[in-house]
Amino acid sequence: MKKKIGYTLLIILSILIIIGFIGVRKFNTALFKEKPNHLEYSFESKPIYFEWTGDTIGGFYEPQVAIIIPLKIEGLAHHFYMQFDTGSPHSFIYEKDLNSLRSIGMDINEVIKDDARYVEHFDFVLDGNHIKASMIKILQNYGHTFDKNDSIGRIGIGTIGSDFIGNRITAIDFKHQKIQLFDNRPKWMTSLPKFKPFDFTGRRIMLPVTVDNKDYEFLYDSGCSAFGLITTKNRFDKYTNGNTKEVNYDAKSWKSSIPIRSKKTDKLVSIGNANLKLKRVSYVDMYTTLQPLITPFTKIGGWLGNQPFNESTLIIDTKTEEFTVIKD
Repeated sequence: MKKKIGYTLLIILSILIIIGFIGVRKFNTALFKEKPNHLEYSFESKPIYFEWTGDTIGGFYEPQVAIIIPLKIEGLAHHFYMQFDTGSPHSFIYEKDLNSLRSIGMDINEVIKDDARYVEHFDFVLDGNHIKASMIKILQNYGHTFDKNDSIGRIGIGTIGSDFIGNRITAIDFKHQKIQLFDNRPKWMTSLPKFKPFDFTGRRIMLPVTVDNKDYEFLYDSGCSAFGLITTKNRFDKYTNGNTKEVNYDAKSWKSSIPIRSKKTDKLVSIGNANLKLKRVSYVDMYTTLQPLITPFTKIGGWLGNQPFNESTLIIDTKTEEFTVIKD
């Protein structure tokens, strides 16, 4: 009888391992597969100043929920903006906002390529930078409607994703809240700390990070503005003080809601040539028992947000796949 129970448990465990292996492989393939980049645009390499936007989530006010960049369209008095989100491999214009732009008189054509819809041409201004773009992907059934009289409130019409910084050098100065794009490294970058390699497979920014003398690859996601590091429950416990108050709320991710558990921390990490404070460590309160089993087989050691860089400048060269961090 004991042998039968043992064999049954062994079979169940084997099935779970097989299912887990298949699931992890699908996860890695979906996240890191190469994606076509049809986006093209011209720019003037002027500083683009951004703003932090705050929100109350589950009774807790978070002052840095997202990085938003004011956007102007010639002939319109509306206060548009786009979110800067390197966690998204595509830049988007939202379909509902696109339809509203058309309804107030803009002539915007679209094309279909690789079974996806794109805006053929779209000209706009990001803080003095005149952007002439083509092939911006359309995110269906997303966004908000507005009319010609909605010129007081802010209107988010899209997302600037990692395709926007592809084949570019991007300097993100978090302290002074500005982003600057370059086609080639300017001379002033020659005196910076040595650039180090990172992985940009699938347009995911995988930065090498050292924590407690252990090396990881963290996915840098500027859309995770409120977080320092999102990791597993066991690392969360290791990197934070057990006596520190835990903050629990549901974070928005596109159309989904994710249960997040967070704590403040003084934990130092090495990113590039800089030692930075994580400031906040979090974990997703879902499948916590499976995380230690699955995580070692994924390429992601965690999701790195903006909090560690708040007093620094992060420079990402996607041409050479190298980066550096300048502490202010």
